[in-house]
Amino acid sequence: MDKFTKNALIACVALSALIIVFFYAGITLGHADLSGSDDKVNENAANAGNKIPTQLIALDQNGEYVGFTILSIIGGFTAGYIWVIIFDEESNKGVEAHG
Repeated sequence: MDKFTKNALIACVALSALIIVFFYAGITLGHADLSGSDDKVNENAANAGNKIPTQLIALDQNGEYVGFTILSIIGGFTAGYIWVIIFDEESNKGVEAHG
């Protein structure tokens, strides 16, 4: 395992652990309402503008799962395709010599 991969793995594990710790602390300290503020902000903006609050795209819970899954698959394939181009050792030989 090269140095970059090792550092990237350490950073991902550390950030994941930090997220888990803060999530656990938020729940145990009594702030269990972790739903976010999007609905509150939309409702306040609609009330300020004297309009009925609506959503741009109305999805039920299953629609959100399907939408995020499809976009994640597309993003994963795109990142995987670009990863090979960026980190191909044959095409980056000149970059290492000058950079």
